[in-house]
Amino acid sequence: MAVVAVAYAALWILVPRATFLPVLISLIDGLIHFAPPYAAVILTIAGMILMAAPTVAFMAVQIAMVYCFSRLRLNWRGATALLVGSLAAASLFGLLIVKQSGICAKIGRSPTLRETLYIVGAYSSILRVPMQLAIMSAACSLGYAVSLLVRDRNLLVPVVMFAAYIDFWTVTQGPVSTMLKKAPEVAMAVAAPIPAAGTKVFAPQVLIGPGDFLFMALVFAAAHRLELDGSRNFWYVFIGMTVGMLAVLFGFLPALPALIVLAVCVLAANWKHFKLSRQEIISTAVVGLVLLASLPLVWSVIRPTHAHKPPSQRAPSSTPR
Repeated sequence: MAVVAVAYAALWILVPRATFLPVLISLIDGLIHFAPPYAAVILTIAGMILMAAPTVAFMAVQIAMVYCFSRLRLNWRGATALLVGSLAAASLFGLLIVKQSGICAKIGRSPTLRETLYIVGAYSSILRVPMQLAIMSAACSLGYAVSLLVRDRNLLVPVVMFAAYIDFWTVTQGPVSTMLKKAPEVAMAVAAPIPAAGTKVFAPQVLIGPGDFLFMALVFAAAHRLELDGSRNFWYVFIGMTVGMLAVLFGFLPALPALIVLAVCVLAANWKHFKLSRQEIISTAVVGLVLLASLPLVWSVIRPTHAHKPPSQRAPSSTPR
């Protein structure tokens, strides 16, 4: 897992500095206008591959990190200790980023929680690497702990189905959608960003939420413990999640409830191992429908009644994200 963490840090540093990629893409774009039809198709595919390469690399490293984590031998105490330690580490690195930014000295006070989240999300400090690794570790620890409750292969079916249902609603109508509109700094601070290549600064293009890492860890850990094919699950999840992320990157989708993709991949990878009775199928469907129907009601009760005011102090525009 240490090797994967080093690879993640390397991508974080090198991808924004890969200025040759935009140059090649621009060159290909210019050649397409003068190329014959068959060559234009080849050039278009080559350009898309170059554009997709950083995202594919980040997805491979991040999913491999979750997969390696899920192979650890942990019990409840171990998973809980890792969760607490990871959250503490993430908070520490977040505070160090705020201190490094110099905002406190400029405004003459400690920033509020929302201002802190904005600073952490806006600054491309190298400290974001260990902070992001700590957030991933926290999400994976929680997912691993929940996976200990999955003692039968058939339980994976309702787990991933409910996760997909909830994710679809939260991303399109619920808390995540509201947060992205009213408090995007929260998403920028806690989500794992994938940067654009060759911008010389860390400029996020797409984000992966902690919930996605949580459920991937849950699935991978359960697959290992229940003696499912771990490598098969990895490849299905990697291919499916990466294709979904590229669909967002290229504008085919405005946003992607990633757990829907995860559910499809898990069901496809392990379908022959699931042996649900007719009654279990009916019960799963009924509970799922009840859950879906209740989500809007629950959110109408707990959602904020008014939008928060934007932070009083913004990060300096000269400091790149």
